[in-house]
Amino acid sequence: MNLYPEPIDLSKMVIDTVQKYRWTSAFVLYDKFADSYRTLEQFLNWAADRDWLLRVKEIPLLSRSEVNRRELRELLVQIRMSREVHVILMTNSDIIVTVLEKAVHMQMLNYQYQWVITSLNGPLGTVPLEDYEYSGARMTFFHPNFELGDDTRLFERFVNDAVLTVVNAAADMVEDTGGTDQCLLHSYATKVEFEGYSGTVAFNNKDGIRDNLQMDLLENKGRELKKVGTWSSWHGTNLTSTFNTSFLTNPVLGGKKLKIITKPRHPYVQVKKNADAFELEGEERFEGYLMDLIRKMALHLNFTYSLEILEDAHVGEKQPDGSWDGMIGLLFNYEVDVVLDAVSTRSFRLEAVDFTEPIEMSGYYLIMKRPSKAIPGIFQFLAPFSTTVWIVIGCACLLVAILSTIISYLDPYEWHQLAKRGEVKPDEGGNWDFLNSMWSAWGAFVGGGAEYLPCSYAGRVLSSTWWFVILVVISSYTANLAAFLTQTRLEETVSSLEELASSKFDYGALARNTIVQFLQTATDEPYKTIGNYLKQNKEEVLLSTRDELLDKAAWEKFVYIADAENAFIVKDERCELITVGEKFFLSPLALMLPRGSPYTKEFNRLILEFRENGFMDILHNRWFRARGKCDSRFSKTDQSVLGLESFAGLFYFMLMGIALTMLVLAAEKVWFMRQDSKDEKRSNLELADLGGAKDGELDALRA
Repeated sequence: MNLYPEPIDLSKMVIDTVQKYRWTSAFVLYDKFADSYRTLEQFLNWAADRDWLLRVKEIPLLSRSEVNRRELRELLVQIRMSREVHVILMTNSDIIVTVLEKAVHMQMLNYQYQWVITSLNGPLGTVPLEDYEYSGARMTFFHPNFELGDDTRLFERFVNDAVLTVVNAAADMVEDTGGTDQCLLHSYATKVEFEGYSGTVAFNNKDGIRDNLQMDLLENKGRELKKVGTWSSWHGTNLTSTFNTSFLTNPVLGGKKLKIITKPRHPYVQVKKNADAFELEGEERFEGYLMDLIRKMALHLNFTYSLEILEDAHVGEKQPDGSWDGMIGLLFNYEVDVVLDAVSTRSFRLEAVDFTEPIEMSGYYLIMKRPSKAIPGIFQFLAPFSTTVWIVIGCACLLVAILSTIISYLDPYEWHQLAKRGEVKPDEGGNWDFLNSMWSAWGAFVGGGAEYLPCSYAGRVLSSTWWFVILVVISSYTANLAAFLTQTRLEETVSSLEELASSKFDYGALARNTIVQFLQTATDEPYKTIGNYLKQNKEEVLLSTRDELLDKAAWEKFVYIADAENAFIVKDERCELITVGEKFFLSPLALMLPRGSPYTKEFNRLILEFRENGFMDILHNRWFRARGKCDSRFSKTDQSVLGLESFAGLFYFMLMGIALTMLVLAAEKVWFMRQDSKDEKRSNLELADLGGAKDGELDALRA
C-alpha cells in the first residue's frame, strides 16, 4: 500500500492546473534527483496530446543540492531570450531557492512571468517570499491540507497518516473479529477513509493505491501564501480566486525596462572579489551601495533594466555651444533613463537633469601620510614622576638615613648604645651607622629589604613611616608607569582646516574639484588663507589626477584635500595614508534622471520610504562603515604592545650600573691590595723589632 501520490496523479495535477491557467506553452525545468522527475514522462505525453509547446531543460547540478550557477544563468538567459513567460519547476526544495534567486537577478520574477513549482518534499517556509514581495511574480505551489500550516515536510505528513491508517485498520479488524485473524489487516486497511495530515486518506480496494488524492493550490500574495483553489484526482482543478497583481505593479514603472548607465566607483559600484573565480558576467559581476539600491527599487517598483558599465565616464560639463558631455550629456539627449551614480547636487546641473532625493551625504577629507609612533625617550621609565618629585624622594631617602644614624647614636636601646654597654657584639654597633642606614632606606625603596632592622621603638616608628611612604610612592609609580610606557605619541599631524592653515604642511587638491573654487573665493578664515595659498602655488598643489596627489601625500609633508571617494581608496589600497579630522564641505548625493522624467517622482517616493523603514541606514552601515584592509592591518599592529624602545633607557641604566659596579670592584681591589701591602710592611717591621730585641737579650746573657 502506498500513501505517496502516484506519478500519474502528480502529472494529472500539473496538467489540470496548467490547463486551468490556459497555458499553451512553457519551459519545464527539472532535475533527475527530484521526486517529481518520476512524473515527467507521463506529463510530457499528456502535454503532447494537447498540442502544447513544451521546452524541457535539465537544471545543471554539481551535486544533489548544489547548482552550477554559471550554466544555470545561461539556461535562464535562453528562457528570457525566447520570450517564454511560463515556467514549470520540477525540482527539490534545496534547488528551488537557488533558481529563484538567480531568476531575480535575471529580471525573470516580475508580473510578466508565472511559475508553477511542483516540489512536495520540503516545507514551503524554505522559500523566502519576502525577497519577492514587490516583484509582481506569480508563483503557484501545491500542498495538502494548507490549513495545518506550510512548514511541515510532506514526508512527515505521510508518516503520520501511515500510522493512523494502521491504527484505524487494526481497530476495525479487532472490533469485527476480536483480533483472531490478523491476515485480514490488509483488507481492512484498504477500506479505511479519514481526513489525515496529507488530505483525505482512502485507497483503491483492488491495488492498495491512494485514491481521491487532494491538494491545495497556493499562490504568493506579497510575502504570504494564499489558497486560491483545490485539485483532486476525481474533480480536477477548481480555482476559487484569481491572482491579482495590481497591488504589486507600479502604474508608472510597472513592466518598464529602463536603460541605466553607471561607472565603477568604490563603494557604490565595484567588482565582486569572486567574480572571475565564478565566471560571473554582466551585472552579476558587480556589487556595492548603488547595486543593492537599484535591485531593491526594481523589486518594489516592478521594473526591469539593462545596466551598462562605463569605465572612464565622468559626470559631465556644459559646453560652449550649450550641449553637455559625459553622463549628463546622455541624459540631456534622452539616450538613457537613469544615471546610477552618487552625484553631488549642484545648481548648474539642474539645467540639464533632475535629481532624486538625496541618498547619501558627501564631503571632503584631509589625507596625509600615516603618522608613525614617535621614538620614546631613553629615560621614559622615569616619566611617571616629575624631576622635582624624584629629587624630593632622593632627599627624603637621605633624610631618613641621617635621622636613623642620629637615633642609633642617641637612643639607649639602639645598636650603637647597646654595643657600648656590651649587650651586643662590638662589631654590631655599626649596624645602623650612616652608610648602613642609607643602604637600608634605599633597599626598602626598591623592594630589596633591609639588611639590619632598628632595635629601638623610635627607630621602628621612623622605619614604619618610611615604609608607608614608599608603599604609596611605589603604587603611584606602578599605576602611571603602564600608561606612560603604552601611550602612543605620534609625529606631527593636523585634524582640521584651522590647524592646516597654520601648520607647516604643504597642501593641495584636485584642480577640477568644486571645493577649489569655493576656497579661492572665500572671505572667511581659515578658508581665505587656504584659498590664497592654493592660488599662489597652483602649479605645484592643484594637480589634474588623484594618483599624483596621493603619491605626493605619501612621500612628502603634504596634505591632500580630497573628496570622499579617496577615503575608501585610503581604507583599502593606500595603507601608507590616513584620513584625519571630520568630513567638511558637505553636499547631498543623488541619482540623475532626464529633465521632466516621469520616473523621478516614483524614485523620490521610494527613497523616502527606504529612509523611513531604515533600509538606507542598512546600506550605509553595510558599505560605508565596513572595515577596510588597512583598518584590519593596523588594528593588529597598533595594539599597545611594548617594544624594545620603551625599555631602552632601563637597559642603559643597567649597563651604567654594571659599569659602575666594575669601577667600584676595581677600586675596592686596589684599595684592598694597598691596605694589604701596608699591613705586610707593618708586620715585617714588628718582626724586625722583635728580632733585634731578642739579639740584645742574648748579648746581655753572654756578658
